[in-house]
Amino acid sequence: MHFVVKSFRTTFVEGRFVPMLAALGMTAMRVALFYAGDRPQIASHDDNYLWEPIAHLFAYPPVSLIASTLSVFLIAWILSLVNSRFNLLRSRSNLPFTAPLFLLSLHPFFLVMSGDYISTAFILLAFFPLLESYQKPDSYLCSFRASILIAVASLFQIYALVLLPLWWSGERSMRGPQFRSFVSSLFGIFLVYITLFSIYWLLDDIPGFIRPLFRFASFSIPEIPAFSILEWSGVVFAGLFFISNMIFSIRIYTRDKVLTLSLMRFVVSLIVFLLLLQTVYWKETLFFLLLSIALISYLNAYFYSKTISKTHIYLAYGMLSGMLFFYLSHLIPSMGSLL
Repeated sequence: MHFVVKSFRTTFVEGRFVPMLAALGMTAMRVALFYAGDRPQIASHDDNYLWEPIAHLFAYPPVSLIASTLSVFLIAWILSLVNSRFNLLRSRSNLPFTAPLFLLSLHPFFLVMSGDYISTAFILLAFFPLLESYQKPDSYLCSFRASILIAVASLFQIYALVLLPLWWSGERSMRGPQFRSFVSSLFGIFLVYITLFSIYWLLDDIPGFIRPLFRFASFSIPEIPAFSILEWSGVVFAGLFFISNMIFSIRIYTRDKVLTLSLMRFVVSLIVFLLLLQTVYWKETLFFLLLSIALISYLNAYFYSKTISKTHIYLAYGMLSGMLFFYLSHLIPSMGSLL
């Protein structure tokens, strides 16, 4: 094993104190960005059922920072737990925990608490019943639990319902088509929404129940944004980074065990569809982008935990430097104004 690869694995992948240092470092990054950068205002379109009533609790910026930081840690912990629970990497790695912490701390957008964080956490929890259903002859209970979690996620962000058809394709890859599982997933969604409808009916607010569902018709193909040279460089840089890592990951996980292969194929297809959906609903929500970044972080964690190529490690260091520069461009606005 090349020295560069060995030092990377010893320091970042398998380091004993890396998770604790990463947690402290990412917290410091978020606090510094909070006090030095521009904090965006995330407008609520009244397109949810549960987030709108509690959104005022996070209106105070420091409270929003604390809540969003805890949400990022929760997302990282869930991804790490999924990896360890099902032994997907079959080796010790800190990256499933540290990668999402880093990627979700680079932009001021991630400092603002929103229902997207809660919804993303529930979507990631749905991976547990999905993976538990692997090769089970009768897995309708797993489908029921997954649909319940996705339905609850949609109460905080209605666009989470779009994931249900995609989730059924993931279930097919785990065990093949099962009609009983399909029906049980529909029943799980029905159970959540009939309960919700009953509450709105008792409150005599049926229009309030229907209103969020109209958000699916609010397409908003984005116009070409007026980015600076630095911002366009960051967009191109991020796109090349994620696409190259996705291609490299495919070459590695095709040689892994069947469960990991099935999951990684589903994650890649899910990321592609999420990014396409984000372009369709660009002005309406950034939920699809947030969820795709969380999944991309695991894809990158898997790739850099398994690779033994020094070229890939050099690429990782180069990308890491570029992302830190992107972070500093928001931390120190004068850097961006120079361009």
